[in-house]
Amino acid sequence: MSAPRSHADGLDARVRLSRGTMDLDVPLTAEPGQVIGVLGPNGGGKTTTVLALAGVLALEEGHVRVGGDVWDDGRRRLAPERRRVGLMLADSLLFPHLRAVDNVAYGPRSRGVDHHRARERAHLELERVGLADRAASRPRELSSGQQARVALARALATDPALLLLDEPLAALDPDTRARTRSDLAARLTAYDGVTVIVTHDPLDALTLADHLVFVEDGRVTQSGTPAEVLSEPRSAYVGTVVGLNLYAGQGDSHGHVTTVKGGVVVTTSPTEGSVWATVPPSAVSLHLHEPEGSPRNAWRLRIASVTMQGQSARVGLVGELPLTAEVTLESVTALGLQVGQEVWAAVKATEVRTYPR
Repeated sequence: MSAPRSHADGLDARVRLSRGTMDLDVPLTAEPGQVIGVLGPNGGGKTTTVLALAGVLALEEGHVRVGGDVWDDGRRRLAPERRRVGLMLADSLLFPHLRAVDNVAYGPRSRGVDHHRARERAHLELERVGLADRAASRPRELSSGQQARVALARALATDPALLLLDEPLAALDPDTRARTRSDLAARLTAYDGVTVIVTHDPLDALTLADHLVFVEDGRVTQSGTPAEVLSEPRSAYVGTVVGLNLYAGQGDSHGHVTTVKGGVVVTTSPTEGSVWATVPPSAVSLHLHEPEGSPRNAWRLRIASVTMQGQSARVGLVGELPLTAEVTLESVTALGLQVGQEVWAAVKATEVRTYPR
């Protein structure tokens, strides 16, 4: 029986460098076959991390080791072209004058593989992404989703130990994105190297990644499996990504949480001390008059935004406790909800979850 693979066989990195006003310090580890999703706000350091892993940016401290080989340790640095890296960006960057098979073959050809073997490999990779019948097509003859799959095939044709995907689906329309995401997930399942995918889209991350890493202001604010992150977000940004109202505060034994901004939330599952409190937007009901009955949380708030999403709407509320509610379109119409209007927001205490900070 073969020995279990470890991070030493995959990715072991600590990316430390300064860029502009940001000091980046991001540790990343993964075993072969793992997909790491890197998320964070614009300017937080996601793309800088990917460029350092690829060798485009040099480390000032830290290290990058892949498959046991040292790519960068702050003193010795392997040139980008000598790293076994596959890179796929939001813009597929296909050569417009080359057919799909030759675009894919370009990767192995640039690594010294002869023309015949490179084209053989290209045909194989196109078959793996479901485009064997479009091998002779030029980029202008392909849909945006097909172009993205050709770019993925090209990245994988060089047998990379590390596959870097920087917003690979960002340029696609919603329908194409959904189909391409499914194709990408299937292809990554058969890839035995380490994949790092940078994305702003939580659905991309939750669908494709085994492990999530959130980078904000150059630091990792949370990491864990998708299930762990969904159940216990630990920063306002992470709360937004997973779709929860999240508050930092102090909890007492009676189930009262006083948030850092002075609001009070009541829960039936008290946690004492420094806590996070979460409220699902779907648990928030809106009323024109102060509600009576079972809710133990009620606040008079002002509507700051109303955003339609399919058959529901997300209503942003500001006041004593900033809150996002998810309500039906029927509720929007029946209550006449509009920006600037004051309403009562209610949440049952049983819907509020707390856990230690």
